[in-house]
Amino acid sequence: MINTCIARFTRLGQPALAGLLIVASSGCLSPWMGSKDEKNENEVAAVEELFQSENRPKLVRDATVSMGMNPVKLEAIGIVNGLAGTGGIPEPSPQRDSLLAELKTRNVNDPNQFLDSNQSAMVSVEAFLPAGVQKDDPIDLYVRISTRSNATSLRGGWLMPARLQEVRLLNNQLRTSDMLALGTGPILIRSAYEAGDEKALIREGVIPSGGRSAKARSIGLIIRPAYQHAFISAQIANDINRRFFFFDGTSRRGIANAKEDDFIELSIHPTYHRNIPRLMSVVQSVAIKDSIDERHVRIKELAARLTEPSTAAAAALQLEAIGDEGAVPLKVAATVANPEIRFYAAESLAYMDEVEAIDPLVELVRSEPAFRHRALLALSILEHRLAAEGLRELMDESSVETRYGAFRNLRERPDRELLVPGTQMPEGYSFFHVASKADPLVVVSTLRFAEVVVFGGPVPIRPPKYLMAGSGIMVRGDDAGKLRISRFQPGKPDTRSIAQPTVAGLIKGISDVGGNYSDVVEVLRLAKQQGDLEARFAIDPLPKTVRTYHRESESEDEEASYEELGPSNIDPPVGSGKKDSWWKF
Repeated sequence: MINTCIARFTRLGQPALAGLLIVASSGCLSPWMGSKDEKNENEVAAVEELFQSENRPKLVRDATVSMGMNPVKLEAIGIVNGLAGTGGIPEPSPQRDSLLAELKTRNVNDPNQFLDSNQSAMVSVEAFLPAGVQKDDPIDLYVRISTRSNATSLRGGWLMPARLQEVRLLNNQLRTSDMLALGTGPILIRSAYEAGDEKALIREGVIPSGGRSAKARSIGLIIRPAYQHAFISAQIANDINRRFFFFDGTSRRGIANAKEDDFIELSIHPTYHRNIPRLMSVVQSVAIKDSIDERHVRIKELAARLTEPSTAAAAALQLEAIGDEGAVPLKVAATVANPEIRFYAAESLAYMDEVEAIDPLVELVRSEPAFRHRALLALSILEHRLAAEGLRELMDESSVETRYGAFRNLRERPDRELLVPGTQMPEGYSFFHVASKADPLVVVSTLRFAEVVVFGGPVPIRPPKYLMAGSGIMVRGDDAGKLRISRFQPGKPDTRSIAQPTVAGLIKGISDVGGNYSDVVEVLRLAKQQGDLEARFAIDPLPKTVRTYHRESESEDEEASYEELGPSNIDPPVGSGKKDSWWKF
């Protein structure tokens, strides 16, 4: 009987607590022999003893590991239509059979003829669902001609609606999930933004934000085996909810829901919707069952750790996890000379919506490339209008990645229509002309958004003697110094337009002859290559997401440098949570 009691409460990480469950009378009796109320009282007493012991879990991370933080790869077999004779007949295969069945559900009269047309190609489609993705969130699609297709190019193609699923090998059998995303849209082929003669450049492409998530992915906390108990799960959820809550309609709701004794589900707090890994880091820095006196002692200790660069990052996260009381030392640290300490403090203040974060973050974006990505992201989170003004000022910087990074983060704000108004082109991409005091710059994007952004200007295009893109679009100058744009397509009448010799005029002219975003990107790249684009030109010049900051003390005799690192795996091994279906979120 004693062994049974000890085994039951060894899960709490304190084997000695089992002694609380032994009633010393005429013999050793277990409280489980008594009533249900006695059992609950003894469980509560044991848990309380655990939280008062020296070895208790002090932070959420001591008792839990994160779940659902890795991206999920999705796959599909799809059809690209609208090709100019570069399609091909797919070989007999299960993939072909599944496409034929799909075409029948779409009421296509002759599925075989449609699939075998030289205007169609069987393709493989891939996408990645990030952690915490919500229903209808956009995701990028990556498309390539299937190995079982005889098609030669995806130029000018449009992906018909494709149902993306997760595919896993379980017990030596391929298993597929329900549909987790639906994707469609015009393809931006690699040859539009990459120079070279490789066949893959016209056989592969991307559709920025071409997919939409069909379901939300949940994230959560798996409670370590030593602490798996309903009371502990509820206590951790309550501690998280005291710090993180939001108003759902008219009621206040915490983000943590203790589903089971070993699993806590987390909702996405609105402040962290663009940085879910940070939400998880801050949640795991929340203190478990700390008193007011303990919290005040912790704040003093954390304020001291915030003054040392090697411990400042963790200290800032814990102060952010405390909430308003933790803001005071962070505000002090955001004014110190050391850039590392100043950054960690200002970043935490931004997620607490404190205006004192703005000036140091703007200055660090300018001066420290290692912090640039995170500082820009933090500025976009701040609701204060001064944060938007700071991002606007950064678009005057000479650094290409600073300018475009500031633009993209302004584009993510709720008031983006006022801050960066643009023009939606008929073919589904966007054009922006942004005022900038720096040298003229033209940027095109292949990720998240299909967009052309011109900084400064208007940026001139020198009328070329001859510029021919692979999609049948030709650009030449006329006698009046304007751009003469022609498009030649097999089996279709030629189309022509006259445009002003600027980037904006070129884009409008290409649109007038029916060109799409892929055509615009390719023509701009070729114009720069030939020297006809009289401005700097960049493709996806966003700040690196992961860079190492080298402290001066580590290399006193050498100039500071920055190196790119790969992202780390922050997911634990597959644990508990909902086990009924591996693919259900």
